[in-house]
Amino acid sequence: MVGPEIVVSTQSLPSLWRDGDFLRYWGSRAVTMIGSSVTAVALPVLIYHLTGSPALTSGLRATSTLSMAAFGLVGGVLGDRFDRRRIMITADLVSALAIASLVAAHLAGVLTVPHVYAADFASASAAVLFDGSSAGALPTLVGRPRLPEANARIWGTQGVLDVVMPALAGLALAIWSPASLLVIDVLSFVGSALLVRAIRGALNERRARTVRTTARDLWADLVEGVTFLRRHPTLWPLAMVAVFGAGSAAALLGLIVPWADRVLGVGTSGWRFGMLFGSWAAGAFFASFLMPRLSRRYGAIRLAQCLFPAMTVLLLVLSRLDRYGGALAVYLAHATLHVLVISATVTYRMQIVPERLLSRVSTASRTLSWGGGATIGVLVSGQLASHFGVRAALLAVAVANGCAALLAWVPALRRAAPTARYAETA
Repeated sequence: MVGPEIVVSTQSLPSLWRDGDFLRYWGSRAVTMIGSSVTAVALPVLIYHLTGSPALTSGLRATSTLSMAAFGLVGGVLGDRFDRRRIMITADLVSALAIASLVAAHLAGVLTVPHVYAADFASASAAVLFDGSSAGALPTLVGRPRLPEANARIWGTQGVLDVVMPALAGLALAIWSPASLLVIDVLSFVGSALLVRAIRGALNERRARTVRTTARDLWADLVEGVTFLRRHPTLWPLAMVAVFGAGSAAALLGLIVPWADRVLGVGTSGWRFGMLFGSWAAGAFFASFLMPRLSRRYGAIRLAQCLFPAMTVLLLVLSRLDRYGGALAVYLAHATLHVLVISATVTYRMQIVPERLLSRVSTASRTLSWGGGATIGVLVSGQLASHFGVRAALLAVAVANGCAALLAWVPALRRAAPTARYAETA
């Protein structure tokens, strides 16, 4: 549990845009977002062109969710135990090498579907380790009182880039091959590593050094983080909500390419295809402006209880639409509400978990939601789309989101305080 509430006025703190270390951290995230936005469009199209299979196209997203299942808890333990800066730099370089191998194979004319899956899994696994350290680094870097502002600015930047870049990628796909566009992602990972290296401030709190870290120490760290999450009166039920919420969101994102091609009739390139990919990010951009104010006024838990039912209705409507304009508008509205809830609950978790446990608890929660729920979501939806059609798969996405809506009203969350209570650690 946390200590007594400490109220700190953010008005007395310097602007984050004048904080050099935050700008470097923000810059590392921004350049990675540019590359990842392009790859998020290029890789599914590449698989779809190679196979024509909705199941294999949707299944590509499972590489990232499985990587979370495999390395999520490990990433949290490493981030809390070792130098977060070194872990983040190493992870960026591994991701760069993995994606670069696809470019090289394409140029040599030997690119295969297993290679795409393997490289994507390697890059996603490195990203999981990066995130395990990043989750603890940001609160240490900016302080807990400025977390809502810092997260809003990072997610706002992601929203802008993820709107612009997929649209540009969609246009570029009409000229260049999907594999050629991956060069952008390679350069972005290298740029991120250089910016993280340039951060001057500490990304870990000062702690007493131990002589040696054993496997037993690492296992004890892992158990401590999972136990904290499991026993917390609000974080654990929120994690269960996130399992179904992440499963629904990942399944929807995995269906975009066959949905665009087979239901909406916009193909797999061009500005309309790019806008469809970018509309999820546009929702994230809108949510970044709404989240700090709504989170302070209503709290993350209340937002989840109100917005998950609304998202379920939107998904049911989406499963019946076949016109591009209406589908784009509903998809954008759903994305805005989903990212709003997720960003509010992530910030809530960051504010109430002790710093020494931040990486472990954050990655334990993401392992459950993205490693478990999202993996099941993309695999099931892909099979449904292949055997019963994309519309049936979208209906299943709505059902999964409805389960999250019901779980948001369990007694523990109904009784929970509306906003997070947090204390700065010494």
